[in-house]
Amino acid sequence: MSLEEKKKGRVRLLLIGPLPAKSASLGEPIGGSRMTFAEAVRELDLRGFDLDVINTARPRPNLPLWKILSYEFLTFARVAWTVLRRARRSDLVFLHMSAYSALSASSTIWALCRALRRPLALRFFGDSLYFTYHRYGPARRWLMDRTCLRASLVYEERWTPRKFSNRDNFRWLANTRDIIPAETRRDRDRVRRLIFMGQLRKEKGLAEALEACRSLPQDCHLQVFGPRMPNTDFSLFDRHPRATYGGALEPEEARRVLAEHDLLLFLSYMRSEGTPGVIIEAFQCGVPVIATSIGGVPEQVEHEKSGLLVAPRSVPELKAAIQRLIDDPALYRRLCAGAKQRGEFFRGGRHFNRLAEELRGLARR
Repeated sequence: MSLEEKKKGRVRLLLIGPLPAKSASLGEPIGGSRMTFAEAVRELDLRGFDLDVINTARPRPNLPLWKILSYEFLTFARVAWTVLRRARRSDLVFLHMSAYSALSASSTIWALCRALRRPLALRFFGDSLYFTYHRYGPARRWLMDRTCLRASLVYEERWTPRKFSNRDNFRWLANTRDIIPAETRRDRDRVRRLIFMGQLRKEKGLAEALEACRSLPQDCHLQVFGPRMPNTDFSLFDRHPRATYGGALEPEEARRVLAEHDLLLFLSYMRSEGTPGVIIEAFQCGVPVIATSIGGVPEQVEHEKSGLLVAPRSVPELKAAIQRLIDDPALYRRLCAGAKQRGEFFRGGRHFNRLAEELRGLARR
């Protein structure tokens, strides 16, 4: 870096994480972790960082297990070798990865950065790092304590910093989205159009959504969007009286479609669920959510303020929650207002301003 660049405060940042495919039609699901990393790349670029990006995305769906494991190993080896070559030209390394797979990759990158004398920042998304840490045995926790958890900065989208209050390198960084307010419909006054949006895997609660919506009133309808996954059972749509499948959507198209609906159903019971971006997008469109109280969802959805929380896999509870909003327009309108307010909290501006300031401070040190 030249002296002139240093005076301007530019920092060379090596960013590592999964980027989404260019098109949903390529067969790769555009998942939340990829959208989160893509947003970080965009926002840090806007804030004047000199970025070098290593894409860790690898094919996952519709592949036999041996191919998935092969891609995992090859990606791991490629990323480690690339870090070894490129980190020397960077002031700072910033790794984005799932908390569920925290040990091997993050510990290896930490060791490489340590050897190259480069500061490392980690950002974990998805499953809670605290719960992942305590699921490990003593040997693995000992290894994490002496490697990746000693990174200069550790960010997580869940409220982990409160759990690791004795570690001064931990920070909270919200999962954020920025939907343009003009996309929001103005005539949303009662529940007619319901939407289910996400990867259509069993653990996302598609079967429960379809079952609960069989008894919807005649003027209500459920529209399902998302990429097909290996265990998707499309026979559930056969002769369904109130639901149709609309296919996979591109990100910009998905936001427009989401804004045209009245209520989002997010019914995941995945163990690794973090703070889903689709819920934030719904909020910023003024669309309330009925969601399962799983993972980081209760940290996003304020029960009876911006949405309703139900137990995972409970069809009766889900049906009752939907019917409650249909029967009580005043409650529904109150949740719409609360969703919009909650969505503003998750706009990226102030969160990424703080992140940029902390990364610059770390590079200077």
